[in-house]
Amino acid sequence: MKAAIFREFGAPEVLSYEDVADPEPGPGQVIVKVHATTVNRVLNCAVRAGTQMQRDPILPLVLGVDPSGEVVAQGAPAEGVHMPDIGDRVSVLSRPGPGEDGTLGVRRWGGDAELVKVHANCCMPISDNLDYHQASVVIRHCPTAFHLMFTMGELKKDQWVLVMGCSGGLGSIGVQIAKMVGANVIAAAGAAERARIGFELGADHIVDYGRQDLTEEVMAITKGQGVDLVYDNISNPKIWPKAFAAIAKGGKLVTAGAHGGPMVPLDCFKLYDSQVTIAGSAGSTQQNVEDSLRAAGEGKIRVNIAKVFPLSEIAEAHRLIEAGAVPGKVILDPTLG
Repeated sequence: MKAAIFREFGAPEVLSYEDVADPEPGPGQVIVKVHATTVNRVLNCAVRAGTQMQRDPILPLVLGVDPSGEVVAQGAPAEGVHMPDIGDRVSVLSRPGPGEDGTLGVRRWGGDAELVKVHANCCMPISDNLDYHQASVVIRHCPTAFHLMFTMGELKKDQWVLVMGCSGGLGSIGVQIAKMVGANVIAAAGAAERARIGFELGADHIVDYGRQDLTEEVMAITKGQGVDLVYDNISNPKIWPKAFAAIAKGGKLVTAGAHGGPMVPLDCFKLYDSQVTIAGSAGSTQQNVEDSLRAAGEGKIRVNIAKVFPLSEIAEAHRLIEAGAVPGKVILDPTLG
């Protein structure tokens, strides 16, 4: 099969599109013909660059943490494992299945290839209403977004939520699922055109914190009350304190990202005086996963895909992400060559 592989950490040029041996499924595993993976700033570009060594990536490595595609082969049955059928359309969770070690695309060869070997327990069926490109974005960002917004943030109808980075993968999902429960949504981004994406996704108000004072705007919108929840995945040291200052008494800040930081100032007086809770998590529950795929299949969540590259152009896709110039997700499709 064709795969994008690298044998040393470095710039995008270390990625090589070449022939490697086809994977063979073991007990409880399946082979998926990959139609899509996403390119992410941390789990792809930073892992390749060698700046995520705390994740203990293996070399040589094929990246790709969220492949979607068609089941084309099965290993032997395993006790307690439900095997998807040949031809089933699935998205794959990056978590390890029984007997597997570490994150797909970091500790194990991932989906930046024509074929990927995964545990059947990690294969989630996807609706016919979702194409594979959309499905990979959903499985990458939506479960985490549901977990942050509802499991940890406990957001409810009529509460105020500030969604930071509203045009990005997690941010754009956050806007939509907050509106699903009837929250009042303020979508914020660092440029006017990115903030407008939040409005198009259903936000009630938008703030361009590249030219507006975020705290002042949010407090004006909420008539001095502040927001019940800040949903952040950036950790920008200049903007994070502005969002934090706009939290209402007893409010929360939830986060699952740090590419704009990771170190940020913290107003500890505000923290205790306003009884603010800060919670971080990059995980999700099985219920979060199922809720995400169901909502997307029902058309309640739209994903923002900026560009699709053939797998052979993976280095260019990484350069585009590292340049930070694209609003929306970048997809690799091995079926395009």
